[in-house]
Amino acid sequence: MNRKERFKTALRREQADRVPLYDFLFQQPMYEVLIGHRPGAYNARDAIACALALDHDAVWLPFGGYNGFQPTYVADDTYLDEWGTTYRTTEYAWPIDAPIDYPIKTREDLKRYVPPDPARPGRLSEIEVGLQMDNDNLMILGGVTGPFTTAWLLTGYERMSFALYDDPEFLTEIFRISNEFNLEAARQLVAAGVDGLFLGDDFGDSRRGFVKRAHFQKYVFPFVAELVEYATNLGVPVLLHSCGHIKDYLDDLAQTKLVAVHPLQRTAGMDLRWFKENYGDRFCIIGNIDSSRTLPYGTPADVAAEVREAIDIAAPGGGYVLASDHSLHDGIPVENVIEMFRVGREYGGAFYGQS
Repeated sequence: MNRKERFKTALRREQADRVPLYDFLFQQPMYEVLIGHRPGAYNARDAIACALALDHDAVWLPFGGYNGFQPTYVADDTYLDEWGTTYRTTEYAWPIDAPIDYPIKTREDLKRYVPPDPARPGRLSEIEVGLQMDNDNLMILGGVTGPFTTAWLLTGYERMSFALYDDPEFLTEIFRISNEFNLEAARQLVAAGVDGLFLGDDFGDSRRGFVKRAHFQKYVFPFVAELVEYATNLGVPVLLHSCGHIKDYLDDLAQTKLVAVHPLQRTAGMDLRWFKENYGDRFCIIGNIDSSRTLPYGTPADVAAEVREAIDIAAPGGGYVLASDHSLHDGIPVENVIEMFRVGREYGGAFYGQS
């Protein structure tokens, strides 16, 4: 199997020739070790080179790139993205900077708000690079943002929490703004030739879901379902990235056409065995290697043991992709990253009877 065939087989919850490998490549020192330099910004050429150096089977390329599209700097370390959200850059944040101010604080702000135009030229430039370069049949996964995350970045989580009770229509109007943009983003990505879409929408923290299930069902889920349905009907599989504890929402998400759930965060109580037993016949499983404890603080032997454990639990019958339970971030020693995927490749091949 080539890389794309292997990853697609796992998404169908079938057994490939070996367990596929994947991750979010969010660590500059890893790039330096593997491809000889540190990217200034997340980009297709370097992400693909890094993915191939780790023998990955897929790579993630977001619509329009990181740091917003054509950000406006107001200080050396502070900028506004095109949505109007203010970010501060730190040496620890690459490639995801921290928001420090939000453009929609009141109903009047919302009334005046003008969202960015998804049709602006240049948004697909990195996607086009990734598709046109020699990518050794990597599965190219375009990235779009879900409604909950967009709302959080436009109005802030505290304001969202109050609005759920005081003015839920305030939130649903922002959800609609998000979907109008990301429905068009999905259309453009598929038209450009991506092989699948990653929907990024974090629904939980390390202990519980962000909102009550009743609120999720009434206010959030209809917009998630709309986006998944639309993108699936474009002819590509749709994968969910959602950090945190999301158990309360899985039965609802299972009613959509989502094919995979990532990253099953260990420190948020997303138990791999429980998920395999309860949802392994519905979703491809991606992730669960601990990026908060084992990968940053464990030895290579600890990492190898956790990789083998995850494969033993989730790989039987197919439908498992080895990845961290968030990303390969700067806190992880590069040797642990290399060991994770070395063991995943070798043990994941032997597990399916391939040497």
